Amino acid sequence: MAESRLLSEDAQDTNTNQGAIATGHLALVPTWLPLDIAANAGYNAAGNGGDGTSVGTISSNTLAVFMPSNSAIAGPQTDADAQQGNNALINQDSTEMAGLGGHGGSGNLAIGSADNANLAGNGGNGTFLGALVSTDTAVFAPVNTAVAAGPGATASAEQTNNAAIFQGGTQIGGVGGSGGGHNVAGGAASGSHGATFIYNGDSYAGHGGDGTFIGSMIDVNVAVFSPINIAVGAAGGDAAAAQTNNAIFDQGGMQVAGIGGSGGGFNLSSDTIFTGNAVGGDGGTGYSNGSLVDVSIGYFHPVNIAVPAGGTAEADQLNHVLYDQHTLQIGGIGGAGGEGNIANAHSALVDDILNVLDG
Repeated sequence: MAESRLLSEDAQDTNTNQGAIATGHLALVPTWLPLDIAANAGYNAAGNGGDGTSVGTISSNTLAVFMPSNSAIAGPQTDADAQQGNNALINQDSTEMAGLGGHGGSGNLAIGSADNANLAGNGGNGTFLGALVSTDTAVFAPVNTAVAAGPGATASAEQTNNAAIFQGGTQIGGVGGSGGGHNVAGGAASGSHGATFIYNGDSYAGHGGDGTFIGSMIDVNVAVFSPINIAVGAAGGDAAAAQTNNAIFDQGGMQVAGIGGSGGGFNLSSDTIFTGNAVGGDGGTGYSNGSLVDVSIGYFHPVNIAVPAGGTAEADQLNHVLYDQHTLQIGGIGGAGGEGNIANAHSALVDDILNVLDG
C-alpha cells in the first residue's frame, strides 16, 4: 500500500481519517510531485499560448491593368505586317490574419496553492473586432488592328495573348490556439476537513482556446477580359487580323472566423480530491457575429470586326477563358476535443468523504 505524504504544516497531525483518505487516492498523484509547496496567490501557468487580440480594420486594395495593342496599317501599294505576343501573370492573392491565439505547449506542469487556478499547455484565446476588407481589380483588354488603306495595300496583324490572373484571398480572424498534450495542472494540498489532498481551485490542461469574431469579412474581386480584333480593307486593299487569347481568372476565396482551438490529448487536470472546475483537452468555443461577404465578378466581352470597304477584310479571333470563383466561408465552429484526458476524476467522491469526516 502506498504511503501517505503530508504537508509541512500538517506534519504533527496524526488524524487517522486523513491518512486513510490520502492512502486511498495517492494513485492519481505522481510520486515525483513535491507536495510541500508554499502558497502562491493568483494562479500558476506553464506552457500556455498567448492570447491574440485585434481591434480595427485590415484593408487590401489592388489594381492591375493589361492592355496590349498591335496595329498594322498599310497605305496604297504598300505592305504592313505586325506581330505581337504577350504573356501576363498577375498575382493579387492576399492573406489577412488577425486575432489568433497561440498554441499551447506540451509536457508542462502547473502546480501551486490549492485555492488557485492552475493552467498548463492551454491554447490562447483569439479575438477579432472590426472588419477585414480585400478588393482586387484586374483588366485584360488586348487590341489587334489591321488596316489596308488603298489599292494594292496589304496589312496583316497577328496577336497572341496569354494571361493568368490570381485574385484569391484568405481572411482569418478570431481563431483560438490548440491545446498541447501531456500536461499536468493541479494544486498543492489543502488542509480543510483535515484532509491532505483536497483541492478547491480550477485546473485547465490542454484546453483549446476560444475563438471570437465580431464584425464583417469582405472580399470583392472584379476581372474584366475584353479582347478587340479589327480588320479593315479599303478599296483594292487586303486586310487580315488574327488574334488568339488565353486567359485564366482565379478568384477563389476563403474566409474563416470565430473558430475554437482543438483540445490536446493525454492531459491531467485533477487532484486526489477535487472540488474546483477541471478542463482537460476540451475544444474551445467558436463564436462569430457579423457577416462574411465574398463578391466575385467576371466580365468577358470579346469584339471581332471585319470591314471590307471595297477591299478584302478577314478577322479571326480565338478565345479561351477559365474562371474559378469558388469560395469557402466558415464561421462559429467549436474546436474538437482531445483524447486520453483525465479531468476531475474523483469529484463525485468529495461529498461522501467530507460527510464522513464531518460525522
